[in-house]
Amino acid sequence: MQRKAGGRIMNVVTPIGQFASRRDVAVDGEHPRVVVADIASRPRGNARIITVANEKGGVGKSTLAFHLAVALADCGHKVLAVDLDRRQQSLSRALVARGGTAKRLGVRLPLPRELLLLQHSGAHLCQELARAGWDCDYVVIDAPGQDAPVVRRAIAMADMLVSPINPSFVDLGLLGQFHPVTHKLNGPGCFAALVLELREARAEAGLPQLDWLVMQNRKRRDASHNQGKVDSALRRLAQRFDFRVGAGLSERVAYRDLVLMGLTQLDLHRLPDLPRARSGANGEVRQLLDDLDIGHEIGGLLSRARLEQLRVKT
Repeated sequence: MQRKAGGRIMNVVTPIGQFASRRDVAVDGEHPRVVVADIASRPRGNARIITVANEKGGVGKSTLAFHLAVALADCGHKVLAVDLDRRQQSLSRALVARGGTAKRLGVRLPLPRELLLLQHSGAHLCQELARAGWDCDYVVIDAPGQDAPVVRRAIAMADMLVSPINPSFVDLGLLGQFHPVTHKLNGPGCFAALVLELREARAEAGLPQLDWLVMQNRKRRDASHNQGKVDSALRRLAQRFDFRVGAGLSERVAYRDLVLMGLTQLDLHRLPDLPRARSGANGEVRQLLDDLDIGHEIGGLLSRARLEQLRVKT
């Protein structure tokens, strides 16, 4: 880039953080290389980071994040649950309710530590995780349904990204651009494009590959006739953009009622006075653990045995 100074024309080298002459930051956000360079320059603890994110709201991100944090804590791990949604605060409220339920009923429940990030800056997020990451095994981040610098950093620093979607072509539009009639895949949607760019930037920085899991969440038992088309489209997206596909949790009253008390299906064996869940709900929670590959993530035979115990009891 050339710049005039004192009547002379000087050549100025543009740093990597200032690609902006070719990138509309107001529309496209920070360049992924800038985001990755920022997180790579900051200290990080030993905790494994799992970020639950999707730009669309109303897809069950907080419910999944809550179930995952509780499942990891129930395996004996130290878990930090980070709520980035400072408006709704769904994850934080569920964890506060969990502590209250445990105290009121006089039972010991595995309780992840809770952090509500009120100051929405990437620097603050990195600082909090660097401080807490030395004292926990896992960090589960619940990101709001929007594109923001702090959300980009939460995705960029993750070891695993979990993206729940509703089973509809409206939701698939964030992952892929489909022809409205033929459903031919023409390219990535806005969220998939962001994740792919962050993956590329991570690879250039020498960081490990980001494991991406997309889950069809809140499926209704009376699924529409379009469900087969959605499933087929999702498989094509997974092959094209290199992510795994999970089943997620269906739309059930049982999940909502339990989360209001800060509970999951994994807690019911400790609370015999509560109504037992239907076998379908239990099976979905077991499938959630399998899809998230928690048994592999925790790595030990004792933890695997503990998971099998939970599956038998619930």
